[in-house]
Amino acid sequence: MKNLTTLILALLISLSSFAQSHKAEITKNAQTYYDYMTNQNFDGVLDYMYPKVFEMAPRAQMKAGMEQMFSSPDMKIEFLSNDVTKVSEEKVVEGITYAAVFYNSKMKMTFVSEQDKQEDDKKAFLEFMKVTMDSQFGEGNVTSDIKSMSLVINMDATMFAIKDPQYEGWKFIGNDDAMKQLVDSIIPESVRTELIKEK
Repeated sequence: MKNLTTLILALLISLSSFAQSHKAEITKNAQTYYDYMTNQNFDGVLDYMYPKVFEMAPRAQMKAGMEQMFSSPDMKIEFLSNDVTKVSEEKVVEGITYAAVFYNSKMKMTFVSEQDKQEDDKKAFLEFMKVTMDSQFGEGNVTSDIKSMSLVINMDATMFAIKDPQYEGWKFIGNDDAMKQLVDSIIPESVRTELIKEK
């Protein structure tokens, strides 16, 4: 009986450390992915993206889109921080391992083209943009600064981590409205439902 108890205890400890190790590994990789995003290293970001995404939107096209978004003369976008808050348990389907990554992101949008306008025009524009962003991210998550003509958006979001034997290491795909069709076509519905529910 004593041996059985010791065996079960050892098994539980090893399972627990395995769970911790997959979470630690995903967290580390996700943080690298976010750091690339914060530093606008788009090749690094795309290296961590799940390659099947590129079958629907070519890599070069995605990189060009990112560069265009982050180098607009009218608006400057920068990530202030991206921090992993939780990693779900793993779920294996047909040899592919999935996990959900929950994270907090702070993004700053500076409206460069509006900075030299009249004070009233600046206020009206910033108020309009704040209302627009409030409706998307929630009223308490958007702060405005008239001096710098910027909005800071604080959001809690999720993405999926995928370990596919076809590729090396963990890869990621965002779980947001813009990516919904893509995510639905790549990740089985049972996986999406179960992993997101864990929050």
